[in-house]
Amino acid sequence: MSQSPTLLSIFLGLSALLSLYLAAWAHFHSRIPAAREFFFMMLGVAIYSLGFSIEISRATLEEVFQVIRFEYIGLAFIPTLVLLFALHFIRRKPLPKALTAFLLVIPIITLVMVFTSPSHQLYYANPRFAHTESFLVFTFEPGPWYKINSVWTELIVISAFFLLLANAIRAPFKQKRQAIAIAAGAFLPIISSIFYFLDLLPNQPGKIDVRYFSPAVMGLFFAFALFKLGLFELVPAARELALDSIRDGFLVLDRHRNLQDLNRAALRLPGAMDFSIGTPLPEGNPLAEQLKPLLVEDVGELEFSAEFPDHSIHFYHAQAYPIQTTTRRNNGTAILINDVTETIRLVKKLNQQASTDELTGIFNRRYLIQLGIHELKRARRDELPLGIIMMDLDHFKHINDSYRHLAGDEALCSVAKCFLSGLRDGDILGRYGGEEFVALLPNADLPAVIQIAERLRQQIENLSIPVGDKQISITASFGVHVFNANQDISLDELLNITDQALYKAKSGGRNQVASLTQTACDDEPEAVQ
Repeated sequence: MSQSPTLLSIFLGLSALLSLYLAAWAHFHSRIPAAREFFFMMLGVAIYSLGFSIEISRATLEEVFQVIRFEYIGLAFIPTLVLLFALHFIRRKPLPKALTAFLLVIPIITLVMVFTSPSHQLYYANPRFAHTESFLVFTFEPGPWYKINSVWTELIVISAFFLLLANAIRAPFKQKRQAIAIAAGAFLPIISSIFYFLDLLPNQPGKIDVRYFSPAVMGLFFAFALFKLGLFELVPAARELALDSIRDGFLVLDRHRNLQDLNRAALRLPGAMDFSIGTPLPEGNPLAEQLKPLLVEDVGELEFSAEFPDHSIHFYHAQAYPIQTTTRRNNGTAILINDVTETIRLVKKLNQQASTDELTGIFNRRYLIQLGIHELKRARRDELPLGIIMMDLDHFKHINDSYRHLAGDEALCSVAKCFLSGLRDGDILGRYGGEEFVALLPNADLPAVIQIAERLRQQIENLSIPVGDKQISITASFGVHVFNANQDISLDELLNITDQALYKAKSGGRNQVASLTQTACDDEPEAVQ
């Protein structure tokens, strides 16, 4: 008998050692995407190659079955692991756990079938030895599950091959060699199956199933791609594509504060076009100046805004993350910049909705009360007067009945704008309810409050409100009151007194200003500055 079994055993043993080395490499680089799948795949190849190297030297069927059980701990899972590696390698979305579990069902059943094969004919039917010119070969007739597993294996491996081939076609020029090497490694099990089933090997009894050697040769291709061509250089490239697809800006700086990488979202930030890989962030650059606080401690977060050339303002939240080596040494800083403009705008909108009357755009009653309580406390603390004007539109129901509610809404909006134009800077106006408005006038005594109320009354009287093709007019009644610092009174009580003054104005004939503490004069007071 020739030295063929010995040479094959040596080849398979070396393949097992190489696969173990590749698995160990992947284990120590587990942070790299697809390294985990690569680890288990190479571990499976190592287990199978080692087992097969022992199998071809066994002399009894019992010994062969013992070794085959060991082989299938790796062999049963290699095709599925190749597919999982391909999916992760080309940066597809992670498979759902349910689908991953489904892909493992056939390998697990196959493993059970192999471990129990001496007691049934479902996997190996009529197992026996066949003599070749060189050595004994374990042969058999395929059982039902063996055929199912073979079809499953071919489908899985073909799927992985076409995924990797498509990735190789799309890969940039400088990475095509790596992509082609990986696709070629995945193609080996396919081509070996074609040779075997088409009987393209020399015709001999008990011919060797060359498919069993393909995982070992595939390991050689992957080793070549890993160490000679830089296999996982494709993965950072894929990660770069993923980073470029997100909306958040991403910067990487080394420990010397030199920029090492940034994605497309970062390049869209105002001032980022001045950034250059391999150099520090430019001095005086607005974006660089905003990010400087994060580079002091290499950790932290901040918020800032930036104006774009179209004069739009964007708001950002930036977070710094230290990049550390395995020895916990600081090796640089990664900065993630999240555009929170929509969030800020939404918060502002919600705050505005919570404080603003939807129809007129002025403060609503709830927020007006909050401001009133605050102004009352300040007036009491600073010993200053606080004027209050309560306004109610006269015969407003007539407008709604005659011109419908749309005309009433238009009248309320016009009146609100008119009131705002007649108040001082710092005065507060809100819709108190229905057609009733309240104005708070800080540091205004009673004569000043009456003067402003009278001005507002005249403006409303002269106001012309367009309703369709008509112009309508309206009047308003005003009640006024002033809080003095020596009074022990609440805002509700002040508003109640003012409301009584308003009632006095309405009872007195409407379209006038009234106060419970002083009668409004017919003559207009001097203008209040």
